Amino acid sequence: MLAALARPFRHAAPPEAFDFMQEAGGTAGELVCLDCAATSLDLRSARLLSLAAVRIRGNRVLTSSALQLDIAGPEHGDGQGLSALEAVQKLLRFIGPRPVVGYWLDFDLELLEPQIERLLGCPLPNATVEVSALYHARIRRQPRAPHRPLDLRFETLRRDLELPALESGSPLAHAVLTALMYLKLSAAPDSQP
Repeated sequence: MLAALARPFRHAAPPEAFDFMQEAGGTAGELVCLDCAATSLDLRSARLLSLAAVRIRGNRVLTSSALQLDIAGPEHGDGQGLSALEAVQKLLRFIGPRPVVGYWLDFDLELLEPQIERLLGCPLPNATVEVSALYHARIRRQPRAPHRPLDLRFETLRRDLELPALESGSPLAHAVLTALMYLKLSAAPDSQP
C-alpha cells in the first residue's frame, strides 16, 4: 500500500533543484522582469530563441546586472548559444525567490515551462505580475469615452506611460521597458498614464 502512495512522487525533482529559491543576501523588495523571443507566437510550434531578465530594486531597474542568453539554433550559428535547459537553469538562478514581472508573461512562462518542469518537477513557484493587468486596472478606474475600446498593446502602454521608444526589439530592451512600465504603474496607481 505504501508503494502505491509513493508512486506519484517518484519523478519529483530532488530538493537541491529548489536551491535557487534560497539565495543568500537581501532580495526583499526585488522583482525580476522577464522577456523571451520565440520563432512564433503559436505555443504549439514556437521555439525559444533568446531570453532576457533584469532585476528591479525599489524604484530602479538594475540594467548593469541584466541577464541575456541566446539559445543554440540555426539563428545563432553553429555552436553558438546555450541549450534551452542550460539557459533556463541560469534564468532560475538569476530569478531566485523574487516575483517575476512581464508583459504577456503567460506566453513566456508557457514557453519556458517544459524546461522548468524538467528541472523542478513543477511550474515556476514564484509570484507573477502581469504589466498589462496593472495597466488595465488603472484604466478601468478612469472615466473614458464609451466608444473607445481598451487597447493593451505593448506600444500603446509605452506611449500612454510616456516612455521612450525601443531602439531594438531585443528581449533585453523589452524587459527593461516592461520594468519601467511596472515602475510607472506601481508608483502612483491613481494618476493618469
